Amino acid sequence: MSRLRKPNSFLTALLFGAICVTVSGQFTAQTYPDPRNEPLRCKLILPGQVCDPNDILADEDRRKLNEKIQQLQSVTAQIKNSSPQCVGNPNQNLQIVTALLEKIGSSPFETVDIEKFTNSLRLKYSNFQDLQCDTLVLIVNSRRDRQVFTVAGRDAKLSRDVLQTAFHRNIGHFRANRYAMGLEGMVEYLVSAYSSAHIVQVPTPESLGPTSSNVESFVAHGVRQKPEQKTSGFEQMPMEKLDLSAVPDEDKIWVQLIHKAASRCGYDKSKIAENVRAVVEEAMSISLKLISDNRYNTIEEASQDFSTSSNPRIKAWADAKTNFIDDLYARYRESFPRRASQCPDLDSSSNDPPAQHPFLG
Repeated sequence: MSRLRKPNSFLTALLFGAICVTVSGQFTAQTYPDPRNEPLRCKLILPGQVCDPNDILADEDRRKLNEKIQQLQSVTAQIKNSSPQCVGNPNQNLQIVTALLEKIGSSPFETVDIEKFTNSLRLKYSNFQDLQCDTLVLIVNSRRDRQVFTVAGRDAKLSRDVLQTAFHRNIGHFRANRYAMGLEGMVEYLVSAYSSAHIVQVPTPESLGPTSSNVESFVAHGVRQKPEQKTSGFEQMPMEKLDLSAVPDEDKIWVQLIHKAASRCGYDKSKIAENVRAVVEEAMSISLKLISDNRYNTIEEASQDFSTSSNPRIKAWADAKTNFIDDLYARYRESFPRRASQCPDLDSSSNDPPAQHPFLG
């Protein structure tokens, strides 16, 4: 009898061990740690902005991502939040926390909605800031659930479109399991959008009214993303970021040009070369005009002036938005074609060699 019981005991131990490992890789919003006051549980040495209790990122990648977020937050700390709710909180700046986990839920068989998890976790994290001035952005990345959810506080002034764009610009990284690069790219885009929104201090109508501290107003904007999500041919999906990591250096510029030509003009193989030429000639023409353009030269000069900001390029373009870009768009938007082809026309009258310094936008 003892010989029969030993295998069962061993099997039970194996099964129990497997279940324990799986469960330990899962969290609920109540059990998930906060990197700002539980750094060791988040696999950080000091309090920070990245929580990775399941070691999804390599130690070096986690450290670099945390340092990058803190560096970008120091940039936005110099920008006064323009929301009326934050007037009495001059030191309340953008806060970004990224949370990575293996799977959401308390058991391997439990399915928990990532939106519910993120909102609950964010409510838990809210103990560390005044809800009257809500600037926390939380990005949750669940590896086995293959989902990313981003939620931004009302006073961060980051719209759903901004949150979606931040993800879609980096979707290739998530599909390739390069989570650190994907999250860093998202954070960079969100910081840029935040800077633009608050350097140009234009309160939104909904921000002028009274606020409450309930959950509904607490979660201002949230979007769900799946790296493998597809859209039908009738839906417009933001263009994915081109991954050039496997492309040799001598090919990169032409791969970029082919990518731009195809995305603007279509994927007809017989016309690729013609379309690449059109894109190149358009870029050369724009480049030559920009070199002699006073407004562009002002932007470039301001982008090098670190006396006004630790990230002068963001400030320079935000100033351009205020000074003339928004005005030009408002004045001429009715002239912009809505359904015309985006493919540039070839200039058949010129055989001159291309100019230097291409502007690829």
